[in-house]
Amino acid sequence: MEIDLFSNFRIFISQYIEFTQDELLMVLPFIKVVHLEKNEELISEGQIADIMAFTNKGYLRVFYNIDGEEITRDITPLNSFATALPSFIKQTPSYEIISAITPSELFTISRKDLNYLYNTYPKWERVGRRIIEDMFVGVQQRLYQFITEPAETRYKELVARYPDMIHDVPLKYIADFLGIKVQSLSRLRKSIKW
Repeated sequence: MEIDLFSNFRIFISQYIEFTQDELLMVLPFIKVVHLEKNEELISEGQIADIMAFTNKGYLRVFYNIDGEEITRDITPLNSFATALPSFIKQTPSYEIISAITPSELFTISRKDLNYLYNTYPKWERVGRRIIEDMFVGVQQRLYQFITEPAETRYKELVARYPDMIHDVPLKYIADFLGIKVQSLSRLRKSIKW
């Protein structure tokens, strides 16, 4: 694999720690490039999550299936990490499902290989810890926003932070992510003056 393929990954992790070219090259044998088609699952309900994925292209949806109704917990933005975190950490069956909203290209690493990197190379352990911390903080911030902010504010923040997501992800998933009905999202979009 060529290092150029991983330029988005390199840029993302460099916000935590600077890596030399050699330090980046040593991780490449552990990374698997995975392509998902629309609606293809990365992690299924009941499966033990044993991989961490970096979204190089496309969007993933993390959702729950509650009595046949799908409830979106997260939409992963481009160039970010995704896994069913409780399952990945505790190695228990996942109650979350992660599937591709759009055709996606992911860089995945197994939990076993990640632990090897953590134990062998301190820089990778620090990066891994920071990524997991950021994932946890992101979940907490989203919960706080749901409790304290109206849907209009949450939508404006989503558009400001991830403008491409609004164009590439179907409205039904955006609405579900915001905790509102599609009709409410349509009215909200029409009412907002930019």
